[in-house]
Amino acid sequence: MNNNTLTTIVAKALPVITKGNMTYNAAKNIFLSKGYTSAAGNTYFQALRCSEQLAILFDVGEGYAHTFLNGIKLFCWDGQKPRLIAQKQWGGSDYRIFNEVFAEQQSVLMLADFLKGQAKMLGSGVSESQLLDYSRSMVQGINQRRIA
Repeated sequence: MNNNTLTTIVAKALPVITKGNMTYNAAKNIFLSKGYTSAAGNTYFQALRCSEQLAILFDVGEGYAHTFLNGIKLFCWDGQKPRLIAQKQWGGSDYRIFNEVFAEQQSVLMLADFLKGQAKMLGSGVSESQLLDYSRSMVQGINQRRIA
């Protein structure tokens, strides 16, 4: 997929997913939304990685000492717009300091769980290891994809 194709996909999906403007950060290989700062001084924003098939949206909070992962949402494309297929949230006493490895692992597990449900619905017998391998491949492919 070339840069123009991905940019078109992102432009069509972003208003639905992020409800705001995003810019591409080539150093981190990620789209970032404009952040807002709370009265407590924490900044919140969204970060997005995507391919033709899958979008991973991270809800991030930046405090005085750490950057936190507040949630992950996975979207697939239905041909016109993104469709939410999985989500996970953290916060309060169950907070997570942002870590790329943890975020990737959680994305893989969320995608594998979604695919497991789809396979079950279709009556197809797919092993857990196959689902995890395929999910890992998709997520790592998105994380490694560079558009700039």
